[in-house]
Amino acid sequence: MRRNPQWFASAAAALCVLGMIGCVVGAIIDPAAFCRAWLCSYLLWLGLPLAGITLVLVHDLSGGDWMATARPPLDAAIATMPLASLAGIPAFIGLASLYGWTHPASDLGNVFYLNPTAFFVRYAIYVVLWNLLAAYALWGARAGRLPIPPGLSWISGVGLIVLAFSAGFASIDWILSLEPKFWSAIFTYTQGASWFNTGLAIVLLTVALFGWPDGERRRHMADLSRIMLATTIFWAYVEFMQFLIIWEENLRTEIPWYLKRLDSVWQPAIYVSAALGFVLPFFVLLWAPTKRNRAAVAIVCVSILISRLAHTWLLVMPEFTAPTPFWLDVAAILALGGAMVMLFALGLRCARRLAPAGAPIWTADHG
Repeated sequence: MRRNPQWFASAAAALCVLGMIGCVVGAIIDPAAFCRAWLCSYLLWLGLPLAGITLVLVHDLSGGDWMATARPPLDAAIATMPLASLAGIPAFIGLASLYGWTHPASDLGNVFYLNPTAFFVRYAIYVVLWNLLAAYALWGARAGRLPIPPGLSWISGVGLIVLAFSAGFASIDWILSLEPKFWSAIFTYTQGASWFNTGLAIVLLTVALFGWPDGERRRHMADLSRIMLATTIFWAYVEFMQFLIIWEENLRTEIPWYLKRLDSVWQPAIYVSAALGFVLPFFVLLWAPTKRNRAAVAIVCVSILISRLAHTWLLVMPEFTAPTPFWLDVAAILALGGAMVMLFALGLRCARRLAPAGAPIWTADHG
């Protein structure tokens, strides 16, 4: 069976056009609903380049043969950062319809931080920082499975710290501030793990579907699957700890955040997120042979992506009393997702064309 990642680009283009049509219609009919739907799509797909940068910088510090297989899809993922980082603009144009702190109540004490001017300044800082880190991760002095030279590894370490803090503050700005009186010190960990798992699932899915079928590449796929298993467990742990701590404290300013999600039409998203984002990946990847099985790994990756979509909707949508048409939610996911996949496929094609002479081509033409 022939497997070529470029057919994904054609399918993604069609879905992108379909999604864009839906988004245009939605923006005309209900601009506020469009902003909510687009915010969810933005938060989901941003995980692809953020995870790519994280894995490259971690590899600079730790090394690992798995990078020989992961490098092309990681580079393709990182190359989507300009689009992913700027894709928040359509949602943030409708800032007043998303965030109550744009017209704050008299008892809101953190208006020095939550105000439109500071919000857009921080957004600009995130865009600049993340694109600089993406450029460093793409064009640093690396080759194949080799990390950056030891003399430059300190830059990767600093870059990881900058990425972690900036992504944490971004999650506060874009998600947590939807309810400005709610606070959770663990939330930045949960959202960081969610973004990482989203991007890693796409990279690992690409490896499982299009990577070399020989024994060494399967071993690399197993290594990446172990990383996926570890971060899936971490995500579930911090999510549960956040719920447990808030439930035990039973504070008036915190409990309503969970009540909105436990008693709403989005309640099923909790079970989808937990079952497909932790239970299934945990029990499948816990068994060593499945980490080398391409079909099993692909199923786990698709499962995690569905769970991340449900989790993103769960974070955003219950904060609004006005319902968003489900077709508009789907249209926003397809519009931005189709554009991201097209750019990702273009990155894979460039990775193959720029491969050194004599290097194997990064696709499996025959199963």
